[in-house]
Amino acid sequence: MSGISTTSRTAQRPQFAPVPDGLTAAQQKDMDKLKGLSQEYEGFFMKQVVDAMRKTVPKGGYLNGGNAEEIYKGMMDDKLSGQMAKNGGSGIAENLYNTFSKAYLASLKADKKAGEVK
Repeated sequence: MSGISTTSRTAQRPQFAPVPDGLTAAQQKDMDKLKGLSQEYEGFFMKQVVDAMRKTVPKGGYLNGGNAEEIYKGMMDDKLSGQMAKNGGSGIAENLYNTFSKAYLASLKADKKAGEVK
C-alpha cells in the first residue's frame, strides 16, 4: 500500500441548535430573530466573498455591457450570496446562532437565579 487512505469522509455540516422548551413568547421571538440575523450576516459575508471573486475576472472583450452590466452583476451577486446563505453551505450562520443563543440562554438562567435570590 502506498499509504493513501481510500475511505471517504463526509464533512459534518453544522446545524442550528434546537430551541429549548419553556421559553416565553418574547424569548422565542428573540431566538427566531437571532437565527434570522445570523443568516443575514452570512449573506452579507458571502456577498463580500462573491464581490472579491468578481474583481479577479478581467473586464473587456467583446461583451462589455458597461454600467448596465455592472448593475445586473451586482443584482445577480446579491441573489447568489443570499441563496448561498439560505442553503447554509459555509456554516457561518449556524455557528453564530449556536454561540449567541448559548450566551442568551445562559443570561436568562442567570437572570432567573438572580430573581430567586431577591
